[in-house]
Amino acid sequence: MPSTRFYPPQLRPWLAALLVGLALLTVGSSARALSTQAAALLADYQLIRPELSHNPFGMPIYVRSQDQDDLLTAEVYGRLDYPLERLKAALAGPAGWCELLALTFNVKACVHAAQAERQWLTLYMGRKFYQAPDKAYQVRYRFQDTASSSDYFEVSLSAADGPLGTRDYRTALQAISVPGGTLVHIRSSYRSSLASRWATSVYLATLGKGKIGFSSIDVDGDGRPRYVEGVRGAIERNTMRYYLALQVVLETRDLPPNARFEACLRRWFALTDRYRPQLYEMNRAEYLQAKRREHINQLRLQDIQTALASGQAARGGIQD
Repeated sequence: MPSTRFYPPQLRPWLAALLVGLALLTVGSSARALSTQAAALLADYQLIRPELSHNPFGMPIYVRSQDQDDLLTAEVYGRLDYPLERLKAALAGPAGWCELLALTFNVKACVHAAQAERQWLTLYMGRKFYQAPDKAYQVRYRFQDTASSSDYFEVSLSAADGPLGTRDYRTALQAISVPGGTLVHIRSSYRSSLASRWATSVYLATLGKGKIGFSSIDVDGDGRPRYVEGVRGAIERNTMRYYLALQVVLETRDLPPNARFEACLRRWFALTDRYRPQLYEMNRAEYLQAKRREHINQLRLQDIQTALASGQAARGGIQD
């Protein structure tokens, strides 16, 4: 099946709808349990299979992004060599997401809690190098297990506000079984502000100068791909870091708990180091040292959060 990039944009929704219908017909007589969401993701898989099989990154991924008005969006599709059930077990709750997100450079700590029958994550966001959580910016995300069945899995994180007037943060993960493993789709988006656009432009003109993303916009005179830059490149890089962190969490899931953290750090750095033009920020020794210190901070914050939640639950029980 040819990629959507060879079809005019106005025809792509019709093509996707047609593929959803075909997917439903294909399984309708033998597996009626296939959901509409699963069929839609399966249709996406059929459209992007050429990119998964033939790309310059050495792994089955496909990346795209969009900057429309003030909404920035990046998507990563990837095929992982693990069953869907393994992914569901790892990410069905907020604790698994904290493990994943804390591997990335800008997350200084991640804690989770249940409140008012909802699950929440608090991310402490800061500079790429080590930073104490009290110096970081806190963003509170709601965690939702949107859909889970034998053929499909979806979870999402959403936050109303972020730094510099940004808003409407959302990260959603979808997954479905495909031959040889699991197809994963991670979509990240947020709405920018004038202040965030200005700060990003300053960064891209100085420390972030020359940084690129993963989706190609055309080719140069030698036929080599030219990759997207600017704010689209930035959100593509972040979303790709999440995808690689997911791969690491699945790879190390069978290790003893006391060995997993260190293995995750080393493996995540090794994977990101494959894509130096996009993802390199510091050497391995600096990364390991910073993350070990931040992990200690995260454990302390989580202990405090758990104690607070237990105290609130106890007081609630007395009042009832």
